[in-house]
Amino acid sequence: MLTIFNIQRQLMLLTIVCVGLFSTMTFAHTSLKSSVPADGQVVPDVRQISVEFGASIRLMAFTLTDAAGNTIPTDFARSSTKQSRFDIGVGTPLPNTSYSVGWMAMGDDGHKIDGNFRFVVDPTASATAHVAAQDDKPVLLTGMELDAAKAVLQFHKALKDGDKATVKRLLADNVMIFEGGGVERSEAEYEQHHMSADMAYLKEMSIKTLEHHVKVSGNSAVSLSRSKVTGTYKGKTVDHEGMETITLNKQDDEWLITHIHWSN
Repeated sequence: MLTIFNIQRQLMLLTIVCVGLFSTMTFAHTSLKSSVPADGQVVPDVRQISVEFGASIRLMAFTLTDAAGNTIPTDFARSSTKQSRFDIGVGTPLPNTSYSVGWMAMGDDGHKIDGNFRFVVDPTASATAHVAAQDDKPVLLTGMELDAAKAVLQFHKALKDGDKATVKRLLADNVMIFEGGGVERSEAEYEQHHMSADMAYLKEMSIKTLEHHVKVSGNSAVSLSRSKVTGTYKGKTVDHEGMETITLNKQDDEWLITHIHWSN
């Protein structure tokens, strides 16, 4: 038998449930919808970071930090009006490493939401990586904040830029390089044979990182990656996925590449 007390109690429970559902829906609508760069994306450079929300909000906090935890200056200012999209300028070119963006926003009901996303700056990445588009092969990144990963990215950039001095500095004297069914057994042998040809080839290519994992164990590290390579070289169209395995060894506080295996 329903009493007045029971009816009031049920109405109170219903109100609580409805409020909870409304809050959940509001939270979902005001959460981050997309960003440029996208979460996990590899881009050649960044001069502006854009965030878009599912509803108009006030952006109350925005921080950009590098892999070492250093805060990078931006032109962010707390918003006094509500909007769904914010474009935050980055004052200086970002060095080659991984970055984290943290944000905090306030919705219509005064409810605060926050979140973060990460991206990597790699000058060898394709310029089309600026576009935060859906891809059937998402970028997968782990360990990109490690010094060993930074050495690999620096090696990639030096090869594409034709910077022989940096390439030689990052290679161990006894490096072994497997490429195209052949093998070179030292840095000197690589310089004499395929280094210049590799640089000339990469200069003409657009390279988009599809997946990159770096793991460190003591003074040893391994880098595993897949990339989409497109372009035209010597009149021939290139469009394929490349695979790369690199091992490194830490010597005198510097990571040196001891082995490379390239395959298509």
